[in-house]
Amino acid sequence: MLETKVRTLTETKFECLSCGTVSRLPEGVPTGTVFKLTCYRCGQKALVKYVSSPPEIIEEKPSPKEEIPAPPVGIPTYQERERPSIRPIQKEVSKESTLTGFLDGIQSKWENWKESWSKNPSEDRPWFQRVRTETDTPTAFHRPIKTLSERLLEKGRRFQFPKFRPNIWLVLIPLPLALVFLIFFWMGVIQREAEVPGLLSIFYIHQPTVIYDRDGRKVSEIFGKKTSNLEWEAYPENLKRMVLLVEDRSFFSHGGIHYSSVLRAFFVNIISLRFKQGASTITQQLARILLNDREKSLGRKLKEAQLAYALESSLDKEKILLHYMNNVYLGHGAFGFASASEFYFGKKPKDLNVSEMIVLASLASAPNRFSPLKNPDLSSGRVEAILRSLENDGALKEDLRPTIQDIYQTFNTRSPGETVYGNRKDDSPYVTEHVRKFLQTMYPDTNIYESGGFSVYTTISQPVQAELQKVVKTHVENLLKGGQVRRNRLTENGKNADVTPFRNLVADLSPALELFIDTDRFVTGGDSGLQAAVVAVDPQTGDVLLLHGGTEFKSDNQFPRATGMYRQTGSTIKPILYSEAIDSGIANPATHILDAPLIYKNSVSNWMPENIGNQYDGDISLRVALAKSKNTAAVQIAEKLGLGEISAAFERFFFPEEKVLKSRFRRDLSLALGSLELSPLEMASAYSAFANDGNIVRPHLIEKVVDRAGNVVYQRKDQDEFNLKWPQTRKAITPPTAEIMVDLLHGSANHAGVRNTGYRGEVAGKTGTTNEHRDAWFVGVRPGISMAVWLGYDSPGFGMGSSALGGTIAAPLWGTIAKLFDSAESGDKEERKKYQYSQRAVTMEICPESGKLPGPDCPKKTSELFHPSHLPAETCPLTHKSDAKQELLKNVF
Repeated sequence: MLETKVRTLTETKFECLSCGTVSRLPEGVPTGTVFKLTCYRCGQKALVKYVSSPPEIIEEKPSPKEEIPAPPVGIPTYQERERPSIRPIQKEVSKESTLTGFLDGIQSKWENWKESWSKNPSEDRPWFQRVRTETDTPTAFHRPIKTLSERLLEKGRRFQFPKFRPNIWLVLIPLPLALVFLIFFWMGVIQREAEVPGLLSIFYIHQPTVIYDRDGRKVSEIFGKKTSNLEWEAYPENLKRMVLLVEDRSFFSHGGIHYSSVLRAFFVNIISLRFKQGASTITQQLARILLNDREKSLGRKLKEAQLAYALESSLDKEKILLHYMNNVYLGHGAFGFASASEFYFGKKPKDLNVSEMIVLASLASAPNRFSPLKNPDLSSGRVEAILRSLENDGALKEDLRPTIQDIYQTFNTRSPGETVYGNRKDDSPYVTEHVRKFLQTMYPDTNIYESGGFSVYTTISQPVQAELQKVVKTHVENLLKGGQVRRNRLTENGKNADVTPFRNLVADLSPALELFIDTDRFVTGGDSGLQAAVVAVDPQTGDVLLLHGGTEFKSDNQFPRATGMYRQTGSTIKPILYSEAIDSGIANPATHILDAPLIYKNSVSNWMPENIGNQYDGDISLRVALAKSKNTAAVQIAEKLGLGEISAAFERFFFPEEKVLKSRFRRDLSLALGSLELSPLEMASAYSAFANDGNIVRPHLIEKVVDRAGNVVYQRKDQDEFNLKWPQTRKAITPPTAEIMVDLLHGSANHAGVRNTGYRGEVAGKTGTTNEHRDAWFVGVRPGISMAVWLGYDSPGFGMGSSALGGTIAAPLWGTIAKLFDSAESGDKEERKKYQYSQRAVTMEICPESGKLPGPDCPKKTSELFHPSHLPAETCPLTHKSDAKQELLKNVF
């Protein structure tokens, strides 16, 4: 509120009457002018007038609304104090208006005050020295004028801490708040209890899918994040005790949270001013794994505590410890002690020694920090601290330091960046991929790498399958280094005319030139390289014993050639035709055929089938024709059968479903030479009829699938696993024909290169080579095995060179793999050499020159197998003189 009084200032200082704050006037204030000032401290406004000398005091009557009380006796009024800085406006100028008179007046007043102090120290003191008495009134007392800085300094000197006075409300108010907190906390615990089964199920998401062979041995695993899935009994007791001694000694006595440990860690961290010690129990650590939340916040710790209590109420202690040991992260991509044991030591948990257990137990608290591969010094220090603790507690009697030192010396030879994924070795990659795709068809909306936990039981023979990838890769590398296979670019019409002349020249020269010249530079176009596919089945059961779809499984080479590739079969198709001819009685092993050039005319062009090397032997038996793989003989047999009969044979061997037969069967005689495209699996299954009494069993690899809960979700019954559109079993030929074909194929196999590998066991098979050496085959049987081997390039625009024949590059690989079977199989080897037939072929003597029953003039006789329904009845008509050959030609078809 603006004051109605106007005060006169003789100096450039202004004192606020409301709060007593003194401030300076701004420079250049005009003399004799009335103006308004505002106190910067309290905001009080006043009218002032600045004059050069003190004016006379003229009292003003107070306003009717204001009554100014009279000051007590002995106390000077405001006007009497004659403050040098503020005075009211004077109507007349006194004699003290001059500076000299003003100073004289002050001096006289000072003398009077000084005299009065000596008489009565408590009375009549000037305003700046007077001590307040009980008779003083607040309106009459005025403190000495001090600047703001003086007042702040004085206030700082008088500062004292406030005294604490206990108040009952400080105790009563937190109680309901704590009660509300506990109610909400335990409501959260109850809610978490309902969530526990669902949370635990995520452990199975990252469990590997394990593939087992026919004898229960592990073949491989499928996983994106590898965790452990062992049962309680699979972990040794010493390892369980070691984990508890290191991580949670009071595990079996607390209810989820160890309160004394929490308080201890709290004070240690406060004193250290950093996070130095934790207090999480194993139950809390399991809760943290389930929550998958690493945020350091109060909210996360609250959730963790709630879930810890929920776990304790839902599971027994053994289950909690088992889940923890199966899923705790132990570094380098290993989750759980089983996975870590395999990664760090190459052992199962049950095979660990005490030193190795201590090293594993030291990792749980900080797996990256205490990694023995990344930070061996920190890791060894951590292990040493555990050893001292165990020794002090009397839990360890022997000195394990020498053994642990040896362990760390082994770790020094390994890479710090090594992980379980980089070390993952799959000896059966094509089997693994087939299983993964099969599971994907069962669960199309699931990522099999992420959602695992399946146990897949297969028919694979793991001892041989584990070596197969290495054997195939070595064989292919040797073929390329030895020059038996040299990639040639072919034209559409099967000629090499578009290959550069220099490349053709190099191809015909010694392979030694390729040591100095990169001949592949002269081949246009790209290719995945020379490939090899192998598949073996058990003829009696249809079990797939081996499966390998390429030279080497890698990111750009995963095509399942053994089951999903269709290629021309070459001469390997001839036993199918010959078996049909023998079964129908059109021919028998002794039937004679003229091996000579043939020409077939049609409306478009002439077709002349040629033998390999353009060699012709004239009059030969069917046995010899098959052993020497004569194309002319095969075409004549096909012509004699007719396309209708051949179609029926292919329907029984390959295409039982009529729709498939119409789409894949080609009605021309060239199929007698292997122009029809079939897969290695189809060829191996077709040949299995020769070793299985004439029957073909649909092949399968997966016997059953068990999910993570132990439920059988797939059991092989009538499922067509490879989508062949085949029935479970079917009769392809009669048993006597099957026996005859095995006998015929002995000679064909002995002409091949199977024996070059040192294999001396039973084998009945046939080689095959297609036009321009695009494909090389060997398909053969022995008791218990029917196996197909293929080599070639994925692109039919490439050939392998004139040296790449089925007998030179495919048959030796078949023999090498058969040797693996011999070394891996157990039991009676003599029994395995026998084929089982329900009806046997008949052995009869014939004349080798005519193939008929020997006559009285036949000088030689030989034994031959015949179908009991088609025994020879004619007698040899030859006189066996000089014109015997001419007589023979009359009876040859």
